Amino acid sequence: MFRKQNKPAEVATEKEIAPLTMPVEKVDFDAPQPQEKISNTVVARDVCFEGNITAVGQVYVYGEVQGNITVKDGLVKVMRNGLVNGNITCLELIINGNVQGECKAQSIDIDEHANIHGTLNYEALSVKKGGIFVGSADTSRKSAIKTNVIGLTASSAASESSLTSEEKKESKLAKK
Repeated sequence: MFRKQNKPAEVATEKEIAPLTMPVEKVDFDAPQPQEKISNTVVARDVCFEGNITAVGQVYVYGEVQGNITVKDGLVKVMRNGLVNGNITCLELIINGNVQGECKAQSIDIDEHANIHGTLNYEALSVKKGGIFVGSADTSRKSAIKTNVIGLTASSAASESSLTSEEKKESKLAKK
């Protein structure tokens, strides 16, 4: 009643297979590849990196860096448990961990869990309540006050201010 019929296996022909395959594109490996706009460098939580880091883009330190970090036109962020023993140079620096060394950036943000021992060189600085900074700070902000006084020396100004009003009148008459 239920018998299996043995049919010969059908073999697909090459004409039937060809439409199912995808065309292969040639890839030119020497051609310039599109670049990512922002590259991220991450030092993970349980990692201890010994050496200098030079990067473009953003650097996030969750672990430990024993060396200098230099980022051209980018951000360095030392996370809460992060540690950097070395100098940091970047455009923007956000510290919420531990840093020992010199920090140079246009903008430096010291968050509530930060602990910094060293030197800060900045144009803009913000410190949140709880952040600890021990060391020296120097602003690299350009002086906005310009003097338009030409030819006035400090010695002549000081000598004139010490004269009494009668002596000033006499000196004016003597000059005429």
